[in-house]
Amino acid sequence: MQFISEDLKKFDDSGKNVCVYSPDLLELFVKYTPKDFPEFSSRLFYFWKKQKRPIPVSVAIKLMNENNVEKINIKSFSVGSGNRIIPPEHNSQFFYFLGLLLGDGCLVHRKRGQYKNMYHVQISFATKKEAGICRSIVNRLFEINSSIYLGKGCYNLCIYSKPLVILLNSIYDIPIGEKYSKLHVPKLIKFSSRSLISYFLKGVFDSDGNIYRYRKGKSVQLRQHSESFIRELRELFSRVGIDFRPPYYDKANNSWVLWTSKKDLVDNFIKKIINLKLQNAPVAQPG
Repeated sequence: MQFISEDLKKFDDSGKNVCVYSPDLLELFVKYTPKDFPEFSSRLFYFWKKQKRPIPVSVAIKLMNENNVEKINIKSFSVGSGNRIIPPEHNSQFFYFLGLLLGDGCLVHRKRGQYKNMYHVQISFATKKEAGICRSIVNRLFEINSSIYLGKGCYNLCIYSKPLVILLNSIYDIPIGEKYSKLHVPKLIKFSSRSLISYFLKGVFDSDGNIYRYRKGKSVQLRQHSESFIRELRELFSRVGIDFRPPYYDKANNSWVLWTSKKDLVDNFIKKIINLKLQNAPVAQPG
């Protein structure tokens, strides 16, 4: 995945160094010596050149700026030489993951003193099986492990990764912390194919939607606290051929609702969203 220097600056904060593996940077090291990086040891410099250690983002930015390099390909991110993540492919599983995250998840950043920061991604699920399926998707997408914890009436999937939180926030427009007033559909989704949009909508629905018996038929319901976000979702549903009426405000639950009991619309929704299968669908892992 390619990154510009302005993107990489967002990974450079007061905590431990975020580092990268990039074959493009190795080509630039030819004209440098350890004296050009006085804040780092000579030994570490040679480890960078031999690909035995990842390169700090600050060094990557320096190399790009001094050599007028606009973009570089990055194979992975890590904090120091710790657990790495790979930038995700823009496939059906990633779009589904973004839907789950925006539906019932959040990005967390907590400061612990002047130089310590804690970052993690959290998504809540009704059952441990659903959390396990998402854990398998996370492992496939980012090549990183995640943990499942019992919460208040739910199971929380937690991914402890500073680079992943910064990546999702800065590149994919996912807000950190309380998100209702800032929630919106990422640009990546809006400019994607109808097929990939459907996977994103399936993720949102699997988090915040349900189908239930209504009179002699069925109804579809999707709730969100953000009016602007649910109106954006309605536009996306329309793009994939599912035409909901405008959302209404449910004062009792302080939420905005897309709802229908119209048989042809419900049947269309089940066909295009509920029955949509993830490519290479993972199997829930035990534990």
